[in-house]
This record gives sequence, C-alpha cells and structure tokens, in this order.
Amino acid sequence: MSGKRIVLTSDSTMMSSYHGGVLLGFAATMPRAVMPDSIFKWLFCPPLPAGPDGSALLAPCGMRKVEASLLEAGFSRDEVMVAHPDHLHQAIGPETEVVGITHDDPMGKIAVREIEEMIGRGPPHNRTRFLELVNHPLIREHRPVVVVGGNGAWELKDEDVGVDHVFLGEGEADFPSLCRKISRGQDLPRVICGSMVPGEDIPVNRGPTIAGIVEIGRGCWRGCTFCSPTMRTLRHRPLSRILEDARTNLEAGQKDVLLHSEDVFTYGSPGKVPDREKVLELFLAVKALGPRTIDVSHLSLATVYQNQSLLREVSRAVGVGSDQKYMSAWVGIETGSCRILARHMPNKAKPEGTEKWPEMVRDCYALFSEESWLPVASLVLGLPGETAEDVVKTTELVESLKEHTGLMLPLFFTPMSETRLGGIRGFSRERALPEHWELVGTCLEYNLMHLKRLHSLYRERMTAGWSVQMALTGVNLLADRVLNKYLKRMKRGEPPN
Repeated sequence: MSGKRIVLTSDSTMMSSYHGGVLLGFAATMPRAVMPDSIFKWLFCPPLPAGPDGSALLAPCGMRKVEASLLEAGFSRDEVMVAHPDHLHQAIGPETEVVGITHDDPMGKIAVREIEEMIGRGPPHNRTRFLELVNHPLIREHRPVVVVGGNGAWELKDEDVGVDHVFLGEGEADFPSLCRKISRGQDLPRVICGSMVPGEDIPVNRGPTIAGIVEIGRGCWRGCTFCSPTMRTLRHRPLSRILEDARTNLEAGQKDVLLHSEDVFTYGSPGKVPDREKVLELFLAVKALGPRTIDVSHLSLATVYQNQSLLREVSRAVGVGSDQKYMSAWVGIETGSCRILARHMPNKAKPEGTEKWPEMVRDCYALFSEESWLPVASLVLGLPGETAEDVVKTTELVESLKEHTGLMLPLFFTPMSETRLGGIRGFSRERALPEHWELVGTCLEYNLMHLKRLHSLYRERMTAGWSVQMALTGVNLLADRVLNKYLKRMKRGEPPN
C-alpha cells in the first residue's frame, strides 16, 4: 500500500484498554525479564480493538487532540490515521511523510528508572516497546520523519534513538504547520516547542479515548519547581466542547468518563477560589449523559481542604455510594516536610501556610474515606536540599494515613527539562539515605495493606473476563508474598537488594 501521509500512533504499552483499569498501565514499568510478553499483554496491557483499515478504535486523549487539529487545519481523513501499533502495515508506506508518536515515559526516566534500579532485572516493557516502535521495519524502510510528543517527550532531548524531532508542549496550534514544513523539505530544529492553545480553541475529539478521558482544562497556577504542568497558564474549555468529547466516548461504547485537568475543582475559575456553580454544573451535565461512572484525574489537596463541602456536593451529584461505589483522583502529597514544601512548592498549600501541610493532608484523607474517594498519591524523594529529617517527616505522614484506603507512589526526583529544576542532577539509588528506603518500604506496606480492597473496587470499571480477574487476584497474593521480603529490608533502612 502507499501509506497514509500522516500516521499517529504509539507503542502497545500506551495503546491499550488496560481492561478498563487504567492503573494496570503501571505494569509497563516492570522489567521485561520478570514476565513473558504474552502474559504481560494478557494480564495488563491487552491490545486495543482495531478497525478493518488498521486504525485504532481508541487512542490516548492527546493523540486525539492532534488528530482533530490536523483535520481542522485542512488535512483530509484520507491523509491522517490514528494507527494501531499491530497494524502499521496498513498505515505506513512510501507516501508516509510523518509518523507522530505520543508517549508519557518513552525512556523510563520517571517511575520506571527506580524500579529498574531496585530490582535489577533489565529494561522495562515501556522502554523496550518504544524502541521497537521507532525501529519498526516499515519506518526503517520508508524513512518517514519521526516526531515524538506528549508528556514524556522531554526524555528524548539528549537521546539518539532514531527520533528526528522532539516536540515539547502543546501540539494543536503548531503540529499541522510542522507537518507542512516537513512535506516541503524545510530544515527544522530537532527540538520544537509548541505554543499555548487557548481553552476555547482546544479541539473536539474525532474519536473515543482510552479510559474515556475528557479534557476540561490545562495548566496550573501553583508553580512547583519540579512539575511541568505548573509552567503552563491555567485555562479551561467551554462546557459545550467538554460534553461533545464525552458524547463521542459514550456513543462509541465507552461506559466511564474520566474528567482531566491538573485540578478539576478549579474548573471555570482563575484557580485560587473554585467556582462552585460551574464545577457542579460540569458534573451534573456529564452525569446527565448517562455514563456508568465518573472519575477525575487530578485534584489539589489544598483546594479540597478549603472546599470540603464542594467535594461532598460532587459526590452527591455523581451518585457515589449509589450509582457507583467510589470516585478516584490523583493527588500530589509530594512531601511531609513543611521546609521542603516552602522551598520547592511555596504555593501548594495556599491559601493556608506551608506549616499546615501535614494537617491538611490528614484532613483531606479523612474526607476521602468518608465520601468513598480513592486517592492515588505521589511522593517525590530526593528533591534538592532534602535531609534525613525531611524524609522522616514524610514517612510519619504516610504512617498516619494507613487507615485510609488508597495508593502511595514514591518517585525518585527526575529533572524535567521544561521545569525550573530542569538542569539539576536527578536522585538515584546511590544517593538514597536509609531514611529514603524506610519511606519506600512504608509506602509499599501501605499499598499491600489496601491492595485487595482496591482490586475489589476497581472491578466496577474493569472489562476483563473471569479468567483475567482470577489471575489478577493471584498476582495480588503473589505480590503480597514476594514483595514482603523487600518491604522488611527497606523498613530497616536497607536497599531492597
């Protein structure tokens, strides 16, 4: 075949339904040597459905936005395809000019790196799959220009892995013109930065998204030094466009909706004070479309702390406890040290002072438990200037939250190029203090304590059959036994191996 002019795709760890349980995607951070590819695919990252033409019937939300921007810019549907990674022979040919790849962690420089270092079993699934994709025989044969964008594109700035251009930032405004420049054979820099897109100009998706993700806004005003979304101006999409995206998902057979922004409760406001009416209008309007469940991607704990009645009202609007068992949200605890918070996240607790942070976190977790919300929390280990005392305070905070169901994800500090700490040396196993290992062990203990309940609740959204469900139950039991030996070492302040 001649091939599509512009092919948008990603590797199989990004192009999966995850059986309806998005957190299963984290299994892609496991070393490939730990589990055979066939079992990994069956249990954690099953392939997306493909159309007769080789298109992917679901895709990451960011890829759908780029697809929509190309079509709005005048490219025809015959020229643009969101391609299934297992069917690239139906998409890439001699007339293919651009292959655009979306990825969140192509080289495993975030969560993957610490797991790889700790377990010592070689590269993870997501890195190996990405490298296989950029070295695909059809890409090597036809030599289209390979452009990688998405949240993890920064990882490729200094990597020589067969990528022609690294696209940083938002793509909707500039990617179409970039494709035209490539078509004309213009010389272009290897690293390209996209410009900010106003909220009202973020396009409506032309196809459904993985996990039913619906973008409601971008950016954050809190300005944490290590976080790239805080470098982007806060803006939100009109409700009518949000609902169009939700309908696109539901009409394609998706049952669940995941509303996405850096702090969903700031929808429709400048950020510091939520607009209660607009937030409730958003949830009620999405609920009226009839999804099975509604979740949110991210919430600021400071926003929740200051607006606890709003969270309760959202729970009532969605029907938590009646129409669905629970709601989930990613939250950033990051540290239990008020000193580190003041140094790297001075706006994180606002309008409260940084000295109230541990109290705020505990109050929010009590509220989450009361309202059947499941928080997935990130912690950042090894931020510049962190001492053993700072780490102990974070461990103490995690210990104080153990009665509340959730997940704790301790992440080694990795400098992202778009942030204010982009030039700082990252944190590594060699620099870890005994207190860091104790913190990681405490997080692992917390997660194992709640794993069975989490699996039970996540079944509400999962599409897997009984055999996969039984296998995942077995994996939970095995993880409990295998990881306990690592847990005990780390709780003593020792590396896991």
